[in-house]
Amino acid sequence: MKTLMIATALLFSIVGSSNDPITGRWESKPSEKGNVTGVVFKNDSILEGYINKKPFTSGVYRFSIKDSIISFVDNGCNGARGIYKVTLFSMGDSLSFKAIYDSCTERKQGMQRLIMGRVKIQ
Repeated sequence: MKTLMIATALLFSIVGSSNDPITGRWESKPSEKGNVTGVVFKNDSILEGYINKKPFTSGVYRFSIKDSIISFVDNGCNGARGIYKVTLFSMGDSLSFKAIYDSCTERKQGMQRLIMGRVKIQ
C-alpha cells in the first residue's frame, strides 16, 4: 500500500508539473527610477513578486494554456482575485497583461503597464 501511495504521488508530481509557457522568472526593464519588477511563476502554482530583488508579494495562480488566461490571488489587495489575458511575444520570451477582471485598481494599473522578459538561467 505504501509503495502504491508513493508511486501515485510521483505520478501526480510528473503529470501535474507545469509545462506552461509562463513558468519561470520574469523581469521588467528598469523604470525611470531604476526599479526592476520581477515575478517567479513556480511549477506548484505559487507566484512570488519582487522589486529590486526584494520580495513584496506572493500568492497562488492558475494559468490556462488554451486561453492564455492567468487567475491569481496574492497577499496584496485584501485577497482580491485578478484575472488577466497574457500575451506572449518575441518567441515567448516577453509577456504583457491585459485585465479581464481586477477590482484592485492599483494592481490593475501597474500590471497593464508591465512588460516583462524571461530571465534565462545561466
